[in-house]
Amino acid sequence: MKWPYFLFMLGGILGITAGIAVNNPHRFIGLGDWLWLWCVLAAAGFGLLSFACVRLAIGTRGIRRWLLASCAGFTALVGLACIAWGGLSSLLVDYSNEQRVAATSPDGRFEVILYYADRRAAHLRDRPDGLYLQTTEGFLSKRTYLGCLSDSGHDRLDWVRFADANTVVVRQVGQEGVTERSVSFDPVKVRVIRPMGDSCPPDLYTG
Repeated sequence: MKWPYFLFMLGGILGITAGIAVNNPHRFIGLGDWLWLWCVLAAAGFGLLSFACVRLAIGTRGIRRWLLASCAGFTALVGLACIAWGGLSSLLVDYSNEQRVAATSPDGRFEVILYYADRRAAHLRDRPDGLYLQTTEGFLSKRTYLGCLSDSGHDRLDWVRFADANTVVVRQVGQEGVTERSVSFDPVKVRVIRPMGDSCPPDLYTG
């Protein structure tokens, strides 16, 4: 009867790992891009928990058996919900988003990313575009929100540059002339002190 306890522990570890990955407290880009994988991992974890509870319930009686059976049913439902969530995310989230590097810091530690809301809106006049600051550390890169702007039509992005180690300057050209805005950030925590412009729509990654 020891192996059901092992499955119970393994299922708990998988579920906790998936929960941490989805929450992504350190905002690693590598974790944020694999939502479907964490849903599958969570579903597997809850499936193991459900199976372990069923096996443990078979060998017990009374209130303990009822509790284990309830736990098995609940974890099975949560596992199915994780599968459904992963499937819906794959269908609804637009993975065709275009992005390009607008500027790189002199030391190469940071990049400013211009992120288009939707590939289909790439040539629209008033599409919402987002600017993001991110580190250049591969899987462990962190991304934070700089602000929204228009990069098409009468208003367009002219250039982006790093003024110093913790300041990004954004220059736009439009009907009202030239506009330059500075955005300060914390290079250690990779946090923007005050983003510029309006908030981006929910389909843009905001970190």
